Amino acid sequence: MPLLDWHGAQHFDHTGPHPCALCGKPTPLRSHQGEPAHKVCAEDWNDRHPDAPRHLHKGHDHGTVRFHSDAPKKES
Repeated sequence: MPLLDWHGAQHFDHTGPHPCALCGKPTPLRSHQGEPAHKVCAEDWNDRHPDAPRHLHKGHDHGTVRFHSDAPKKES
C-alpha cells in the first residue's frame, strides 16, 4: 500500500491531541472522517486490510474508505 497523502489542513486538529483510534497514543492528526489516527497507523491498517472497501477518485484508488489520501490538487 502506498503512503497516504494527508497534506490538507483537515488532517490536523488545533484543539489538541486525542488517542489514536488504532494504537491509543495521542495524536493531533485526523482522518477524513475526523477519526484521530496517526498517518503511519492508518497506512498500516490499510496494508493489513487489503479487502476493505476502497475510496476511488476519478477512477484512481486512494486507499480504503476508512483511511485514504487527499485528492490530487488541480494542476495549473
